[in-house]
Amino acid sequence: MAGGPGDVLSQDNSIFKNLQSIAQLIADLQRLYEDKESTDIEFIVGKEETRVLAHSLIVKARCSNFNDLKKAYGQRPIPPVPGKLLVLKLPDVTVDEFSSVVQYIYTGRINLNAAAAFKVLALALEFGISELKLTCEDHIMNTMKENACVFLASAFEGRNDRREAFREEAAVFVDKCTTHICEHAADSVKTLAFLELSKECVIHLVSSDYLGMKEDEVWRAVLAWAKHQAGVTASPHSWTDEERQRVGQALNGVINHVRILLIDKQVYAEEVEPTGLVPLELSLQRYRYAALPDTFQPKEPHLTPRAHAPFFKDSNLLTGKNLAFQQLLNNWFGQPSQTWRRLYLASSNNYSAASFHECCDGISPLFVLVLGSSGQLCGGFTDVPFVRTNGGRAKYSTTDRAFLFSLINLAKRPAARFNIAKKMFAIASHPDFGPIFGAGADLSIANNCNVNMECYSNLPHTYDGEGASCTLLMGGYNFTVADYEVFTVL
Repeated sequence: MAGGPGDVLSQDNSIFKNLQSIAQLIADLQRLYEDKESTDIEFIVGKEETRVLAHSLIVKARCSNFNDLKKAYGQRPIPPVPGKLLVLKLPDVTVDEFSSVVQYIYTGRINLNAAAAFKVLALALEFGISELKLTCEDHIMNTMKENACVFLASAFEGRNDRREAFREEAAVFVDKCTTHICEHAADSVKTLAFLELSKECVIHLVSSDYLGMKEDEVWRAVLAWAKHQAGVTASPHSWTDEERQRVGQALNGVINHVRILLIDKQVYAEEVEPTGLVPLELSLQRYRYAALPDTFQPKEPHLTPRAHAPFFKDSNLLTGKNLAFQQLLNNWFGQPSQTWRRLYLASSNNYSAASFHECCDGISPLFVLVLGSSGQLCGGFTDVPFVRTNGGRAKYSTTDRAFLFSLINLAKRPAARFNIAKKMFAIASHPDFGPIFGAGADLSIANNCNVNMECYSNLPHTYDGEGASCTLLMGGYNFTVADYEVFTVL
């Protein structure tokens, strides 16, 4: 029998009392944190040897690595401090961040900022405070847009940390920060944090094939960084010899990673050459390339254009090393500069076929991108929409422009496109399935595709091309999907 209104009120009152009790517990623990008379553990922190007091029982209960900390940092009290049973000396830790971590140990509360996030993360790893580690990671990812260059600098520094666990964590975040900066390069290079990056960080970014800017903009960003590093504000035409020398020293080691040969000739003449900073060898190489372009190999790194700014906005699957596939898909679409907006992300919609149709039916053109459980990346394009259908039967739509493609496959073959062979069956709409390409079906995405093996590929059937097979597409006839997303034109 269902409970009445009184039961609901009783439950609400119970929840309120529980919340009050938790708030009171936190307040009591805060008072314990502030009570220094009953402490029995002393941390000597930083080069200044600042003393931070705590209660060993609390620290031991909250930090899974407490015993390891005692072995690594335990000291005998010098000079002796009455009542202090244990002294831990941490010379490489900053006082502010350490104090905030100790307070978190007592209260579960902490105020994070961009400058301190990685220092706190390092302490969370070393102390074994798993929930604080997750809090730091969430903070970094949630504020990446505003602080990507700040985080990159911290992560780069962390790669040389004495603590192995933090080195590994820092290396992961170097990749994440780099991916974000490359995908949002035009905005990232305008920040003060970019101008304050170390030379090592700038070389790391500028040497990437995925820095999403044209080479003209790469040069402007690098020059702005070098001027900031050198403390020079004047334009190149107004530089003194001493200022030119300082900027040149800042650029040394960086300029070789700028793809000078790809800079627009007018930009080179008006903005690059007047600086007098291009090494003679690079300058001569540019003139040789202009006079004898056929003598250069097109696949040479300094002649390879970078992946431009993202065309598939907010894509989860076409990021990082997959960013270059955005340009390939646009080339296949026939409009190299087309931008796309995401209509649907399976993992955000419980992998529901019904949600796919709610978000995508009646809209075209569409790109469908599918990530397999073993890292395969494939999909399909259609210029006709999926439609709502009644009953349990599929409705086919006709077009001669649809195609399937494989971007990443287990056979490690290059990206491939498979064109339509039977245009009457280009796509199929079925209420119980997600996107379906072909009557085979050549690519069929099931409802709840992440937890079953009901997705399948019968390629080649309606689609065909060199090397076409279900094995190439997704590793076999039946498969599980890790995620998929759908885009239409912006």
